[in-house]
Amino acid sequence: MTKAERLERDIKKLAEMKAHEDELRAAGFKYIAGIDEVGRGPLAGPVYAACVVLPDDWDIPGINDSKKLSAKKREELSDIIKSRALAYGIGIADNTEIDEINILEATKNAMKRAVDACNAALSECAEQAAGNETAKIYPAIDMLLIDAVKLDTDTASESIIKGDEKSLSIAAASIVAKVARDSYMTEMDEIYPGYDFASNKGYGTAKHYDGLRALGYTPLHRRSFLRKFEESGELAKNNKKIYAVKKGLKPGIYLSWDECKAQVDGFSGAEYKSFAAGADALDYLGLSPGTEGYEAAVSVLESAGMNADPGNRANAANPADSHNTAATAIPEGVSAFVDGSYDVSSGRFSCGVVMLRADREGNIISTREISQAFDDEEAAKLRNIAGEIMGSKTAIDFCLRNGIDEVTIFHDYEGVGKWGSGTWKANTKLTRLYRDYVAKAGTRMKISFVKVAAHSGDKYNDMADRLAKQALGIE
Repeated sequence: MTKAERLERDIKKLAEMKAHEDELRAAGFKYIAGIDEVGRGPLAGPVYAACVVLPDDWDIPGINDSKKLSAKKREELSDIIKSRALAYGIGIADNTEIDEINILEATKNAMKRAVDACNAALSECAEQAAGNETAKIYPAIDMLLIDAVKLDTDTASESIIKGDEKSLSIAAASIVAKVARDSYMTEMDEIYPGYDFASNKGYGTAKHYDGLRALGYTPLHRRSFLRKFEESGELAKNNKKIYAVKKGLKPGIYLSWDECKAQVDGFSGAEYKSFAAGADALDYLGLSPGTEGYEAAVSVLESAGMNADPGNRANAANPADSHNTAATAIPEGVSAFVDGSYDVSSGRFSCGVVMLRADREGNIISTREISQAFDDEEAAKLRNIAGEIMGSKTAIDFCLRNGIDEVTIFHDYEGVGKWGSGTWKANTKLTRLYRDYVAKAGTRMKISFVKVAAHSGDKYNDMADRLAKQALGIE
């Protein structure tokens, strides 16, 4: 594509992305703000949100979904947006807040903070424009255009699925937020080397997981995103050694050989040993809850992301793998494995759902298990198929409630995908309702269906089947 062709394309895209905002201005809205967030999926770092109010005569092409732009282009556009916007604001929710209230609510908080900052900037601009006389009427955002998420706010708002591809203001916000967060994570790479934050920005890449195994957690890590990883024993299997000094200048636990060496060099009768598990080091030192020095030693272990629980020793039997061990390749983003079960004696059916979030390498970041039993005599005529249909609906419900705009549903009965996509004729009340439900949900999010082989040993498909049976009390 030539430079002229690219410019023509960008000008056309600019007109398309301004269209809805021009309609809103024609309807009387003056200060239209776009809001987007960056950083919902990473294992570490805060989530950033930006709120941007562009002038109605914006004529600079090139603004698009930040993920579709090069880092250099994003930085150039971010500078232009911040210098020429009527106002902009950035809001942040750190990993501690994310762990306390969950990522969706933390994202909403970051967005509200961005809106507040943007409104404050609008007021400041008004005061400056008024000279020495403070403006009597402060301008304020009167329409919020938000990428996917719905905010509880007194200001008029619209939630737009894939808004960063459809709205100029939302796309501008996505660029400002991403450049700000990327810059922060690059700075954190210098403070916490070994995790490749400068490249992965906290997402769960192979190098990031290698860093976790070797170094443990940093104060930036979202512990709620890493529960499965911690429970798997991966931290206890790392290659990093810790050193326990039993006799030395200052007995205790040390995280590097240099620290250990400083305690034992020149000390007559020094006793020390290296370990791969915190519990083993505590045993060697004779430390247990209530003994002097125990709390200090545990604090050192926790700073390295190591567990003092004997159940997390390096030689624990058969620790689970924190990476995906399913036979099915898991795409980046959110997926759901669904299955159904039927109890002949009660006539009830059930669904089992395993919600997954994976990084670009296919590593599982987080999981959520859902199950439910149903009493519906007519629907139960489809037996376990009814449960699998309800599992698919349950997964979609979960995504809509949590602001997730794309999901891949893995199922083992072909009709779940065929009815959902409208390619099979729906002959029962349940299949018709399901078909219509998926079609309506599809206007708000992208839904993909993938069939897997039943009872093939696929880890997550088997989990969904087991959850469905448990909901009926038959396993």
